[in-house]
Amino acid sequence: MSMRIFVLAALFLLSPPTFAQPALRATQLAEFADGLSQPHDAAFSPDGKLIYLTDMRNSRIQVLEAMTLKPVGRFGAGELSYPHDAEFDQAGRLLVADTGNDRVAIYEIKGAQARLVGELKGLAGPEGVAVTPDGLVLVTNTRSATLSVFRDGKLVQTAGGPGSRNGELRNPHDVEVASDGTVYVVDSANNRVQVFDTALQHHASFGGALGLSGPKYLAIDGDRVWLADEYNHRILLLDRSHQLLGVLGSGKRGCTADAFHKPEAVLARAPYVWVIDTYNDRVVLLRID
Repeated sequence: MSMRIFVLAALFLLSPPTFAQPALRATQLAEFADGLSQPHDAAFSPDGKLIYLTDMRNSRIQVLEAMTLKPVGRFGAGELSYPHDAEFDQAGRLLVADTGNDRVAIYEIKGAQARLVGELKGLAGPEGVAVTPDGLVLVTNTRSATLSVFRDGKLVQTAGGPGSRNGELRNPHDVEVASDGTVYVVDSANNRVQVFDTALQHHASFGGALGLSGPKYLAIDGDRVWLADEYNHRILLLDRSHQLLGVLGSGKRGCTADAFHKPEAVLARAPYVWVIDTYNDRVVLLRID
């Protein structure tokens, strides 16, 4: 596929006033869509060479080469039910938010080969999973609006609960952990992201000024945060103070290099960004110039 260079519009509406954010220049390097059906989130392999993509409606994991998006294998058919998220733990096992089975499925991984070796049970529509630096597993539950915390396979804490106040959640999706242990929870139905300390005490929230509409999954890359703003058909780039730096996507539904259809997730490893363009059933690799 030929490389296409484009300027990705960075338009952002505040009330009042309306103003344009700095444009992001990017080059499209690759695209993969073959057989995908509403892909959701993905995880890098520990060596960074592969991407493990939750192919949600196909109820499987698609394995791709990170820098080419060439497919190298798939697994999970017959074991998973509408998986939404995936994350590696310190032991190199892949944890999959197996939403339809109300569990986190645990796989031993060798390249594109996988073996189901365990599960975390007792969940309620899990759609996000993350691992803290000290080995805790965090899982968002969409139906109970809670965050479950596991240590060594056992539930040790439940945080959150239905509502819109600080620390409360509505339809929580992604959970991510920064290198310092700070926890980010995408509080989707409240159109915000909540930030918690290592003890899961509420620290901050952001999103109101961004005009979010159904944010789903985010990626932390150094001192930057990328956030998929699903119903606005865009990907936001923020600094660690949660100030908007720019936008990927036109903001309108489309299927081109700079237009998406309800993208739910993004991966980032500077200067590269992988957009999970969910309702276009594709993944797009971009280089931010």
